[in-house]
Amino acid sequence: SYVTISPSISLFGATPGLKRVVPIAVDRAIREIIQPVVERSVTIACITTKELITKDYAMESDENKMRKAAQLMVSNLAGSLALVTCKEPLRASISSHLKQLLSAAVAEGARGGNGPAPPADEKAVDQVVSSCSNDNLELGCMLIEKAATEKALRDVDEALAGALQTRRKHREQTGQPYYDTSIFGGGRYPAALPEPLRPAPGGPQGAQLAVYDAFQRMPRLPVAPGAPEGQGTAAGAPPAGAAPGGAAGPAAGTALTSSQGLEALSAVVAKLDNAISSLLAAGGSRAGSITFSMIPADHEVRKILEGVKLVTARLPVGNVLDEAVLSFAQGVFKRMYDLSLSEPLRLEVFIALLQCLDEVCPKLSKEIGTWVTYAPMNNDNQKKLNRTILLLLVRSKLVKITDLDIFITRSMADGRNTIWIEFAILFVRTAVMEKIAALEELSNIIETLSKIGERSGSAYQKRVALLMDELRSGRPGPSAVEPSGAAPSDNTGQPQPPGGSLGEATKRAAESIAATARGDPQQTRQQVTFLLENWIRVYTETPGNEKAYAQYLQLLQQHGVGKGEDQTERFFRVSTELVVEAVLKAGSVDVAGKQKMLNFGVVDAYAKLVTLLIRYMNGGGAQEQVAAQRIALLNKVLGITVRTLMANYERSKGRTHWDQRPWFRLLLNLVFDLNAPSPALDPISLGILSVFGSAFHVVQPSVIPGFASAWLELISHRMFLPNLLLAKGQKGWAIAHQLLIDLFLFMEPYLRKAELSDAIKALYKGSLRVLLLLIHDFPSFLADYHLSFCNVIPENCVHLRNIILSAIPRGMTFPDPFTPNLKIDLLPEIQQNPRILSNVAGPLASIRADLDSYLNNRQPSNFVQDLLPKLYKDGKNEIDTPRVHSLVLYVGMQAISRLQNSQIAHTPEIEVLQKLMEFDEKGRYISLNAIANNLRYPSSHTHYFSCVMLFLFSEAKDDGVKEQVTRVLLERLIVNRPHPWGLLITFIELIKNTRYQFWQHPFIRCATEIEKLFESVARSCMAPQSQRSVSTGDE
Repeated sequence: SYVTISPSISLFGATPGLKRVVPIAVDRAIREIIQPVVERSVTIACITTKELITKDYAMESDENKMRKAAQLMVSNLAGSLALVTCKEPLRASISSHLKQLLSAAVAEGARGGNGPAPPADEKAVDQVVSSCSNDNLELGCMLIEKAATEKALRDVDEALAGALQTRRKHREQTGQPYYDTSIFGGGRYPAALPEPLRPAPGGPQGAQLAVYDAFQRMPRLPVAPGAPEGQGTAAGAPPAGAAPGGAAGPAAGTALTSSQGLEALSAVVAKLDNAISSLLAAGGSRAGSITFSMIPADHEVRKILEGVKLVTARLPVGNVLDEAVLSFAQGVFKRMYDLSLSEPLRLEVFIALLQCLDEVCPKLSKEIGTWVTYAPMNNDNQKKLNRTILLLLVRSKLVKITDLDIFITRSMADGRNTIWIEFAILFVRTAVMEKIAALEELSNIIETLSKIGERSGSAYQKRVALLMDELRSGRPGPSAVEPSGAAPSDNTGQPQPPGGSLGEATKRAAESIAATARGDPQQTRQQVTFLLENWIRVYTETPGNEKAYAQYLQLLQQHGVGKGEDQTERFFRVSTELVVEAVLKAGSVDVAGKQKMLNFGVVDAYAKLVTLLIRYMNGGGAQEQVAAQRIALLNKVLGITVRTLMANYERSKGRTHWDQRPWFRLLLNLVFDLNAPSPALDPISLGILSVFGSAFHVVQPSVIPGFASAWLELISHRMFLPNLLLAKGQKGWAIAHQLLIDLFLFMEPYLRKAELSDAIKALYKGSLRVLLLLIHDFPSFLADYHLSFCNVIPENCVHLRNIILSAIPRGMTFPDPFTPNLKIDLLPEIQQNPRILSNVAGPLASIRADLDSYLNNRQPSNFVQDLLPKLYKDGKNEIDTPRVHSLVLYVGMQAISRLQNSQIAHTPEIEVLQKLMEFDEKGRYISLNAIANNLRYPSSHTHYFSCVMLFLFSEAKDDGVKEQVTRVLLERLIVNRPHPWGLLITFIELIKNTRYQFWQHPFIRCATEIEKLFESVARSCMAPQSQRSVSTGDE
């Protein structure tokens, strides 16, 4: 859709069908040269950037400044180098491919006319080649430049990873300025450089820093078609005699017909798309923050919008104008609902385009008022997008707010439509708070919401009351949902928990700590401070002196620490508070408003003290008794620490910025020291890991969202998670499983949303890295718990689920799924049942007795008929996904245990699974996903569920079932690797076996794009010799 084809080309006017070769030629040309150009440009840019950055930032302590400068420099160097390198080769390549394709098409057309191709056709081909090559050169250059920029950013981060990590560690461990002394070796730097180029203490300053700052002000404007090469587009106005956007049309001043007007306006949108894409590409990582108001008046985007008026001015006033404008505007309006909120610029430009059209066609605003009533509202993403579009339309005066007031009021159906009630609350809050509409303009919605909130037992009573308070005060309340759809965040920038039940834990901890502290004797803090100061002196002045350490531990015992319950609890609680306060005090905000580096020396000393107390704990008795005493002391210390952490977090809510770093450092030190090899602690290593696991479960992200990133790093630390999974007898697996479930439960409501906050994105990337570590080092763990992990991962997180389902127990060998004529039923692994450690039968407790009875003797006879209502959550109109997952796996396990032959038809198990296909579309999708979740490594489960999936496809009478089967398989294959072995086997069998007539179904050919997608996936899934017959689907 981005390829430009000028309407003035006579050959295309005579033979419109030839236009299809232009995108093909452009695509082939780009693919032909993109790899060598990108590789060469990125290599040169990365080497240059690394050398200069390493030199200029040798005395810079902040790794973020160093990374930012490197990214700015390398992206501009790589993009510019790729641009100048690719232009001429790309022009030649487009011309060559286009000429070859057109000549072949023209010759074929001439043979069809029983005569040789006339000489005029060769001239026409040359004209097309010249015009299309020039018009689409900028598009190709932009894509190649973008690819080079993205690869350069990845490569430079990798190249500088060591230097960045060194600075980070130095800052965290010492808090002192950093100097990279390696550049002073060899006599190259800095003596050989003039003073302005030498590295300066504190990093680049003045003129040096200005060089790097200049990189972010160098976005390249696209070259307008027809403009001299190397000259940026200063104005987007079309040349004389051409339609706006560079597409030539009828001579200026000539009246256009309705169809010509539509074609000219379509050319405008194509150019507008190209201009926006170029602008966003130039913005790089800042693309999501670019808005329409930031674009200068002389930018190409605004010039193209002005060009719309030139087109509409050439349409005859009356029906011809209205017909063309309304038809075009409706297409623009529909397309807005396909856009993403992550690119607000594109959405705002389309609104501006509708404004331009509204100026020449007064009927448009009325039509838009009708179109908005049909906007999709099927999921959270569509609701957010619709709300944003409506607000933009109101702000742009394209829709009357009074009309929307009436429409939304009617849609709420006097409180019966919960979807529109939620929508109305958020819409009113945003419209009023952002001053898009006045309160009196939404009187109908306000009145209806007030009535709903006043009803006894209304679920919206509190929310409506809060909304009314916000509207009266003019300030958003603490629980206001952000209009952007991002997850609400606390004062740490971390996402908040979705529910309040676990979130109340910090409140209870704070109350407990406060109640305990009220019983402290006077001067407690002074006494503990005295003990800590003595310890820090011993620790710093006599490092490693075991005798000095033992003497200090005796001093603690004299004060009752380790003997009396109350004295021990009081010492560790107050000590924890004191060391955290000391660290934060060192990092207080200075006059300049910048936060100083934290000095963790006090925390490190305290962690060492705790480690020594546990290591040397010996209350007498047998070895087992001493071990139990050490575990009990650790349990007490960690219990006090996490309660104090929770109370500290609760007290900071709404008042101060809560800093997770001291707590992370304290727990990290304890994890590292207590799990390091030690003769005293090795015999109780599993007990130590279990106590840490319990502590981490207590402070899971759903309880303390502000601690989420530190929590993830703690549970995935090399001294914790690997040791837990390597424990003898796999006794640590259940703890690791619970912690990962905690992680996914917290992320689940956010992952269901298409747009994630920066905090959740970072947490998601960290989670992916943990899973990749597990699939590489502990694949059996993921494989054995696949059911419970899939229960807490949303259906839309296909890649995350694929990683878990691709886990293969270590030592298993199996054939390549792409092997021609592979017979999986002959593999020895197919006879083996996989190990399942998840609780399969747990979610089925309410129906298991009837289910077992039906599977054994088909009694009760109405079990299948009454099954679907039993799969909903109790008291809710929502399908219980874990129950469906367990049902599918349980039924499959029972079928495998009693299966006498390869026939699965007419069995009670397949009847249960077929009944699930009678769900509505969402329920059927959940059920098919449950089946696909068992298409894993070679096993009896994979074989059975592969046969079930193919059976459901072949036996379904409704094409909707077949389409959903295809969707479930396809969406798992079009994401990044890994792909489960059983999934590939099933899809290959589906598209290869003529029994299923896959390529003959109408949903395969409903659109050219869909057909090409299936062909592309088929080619990637098939052996080379099989691709030819499958790619067309016609043989």
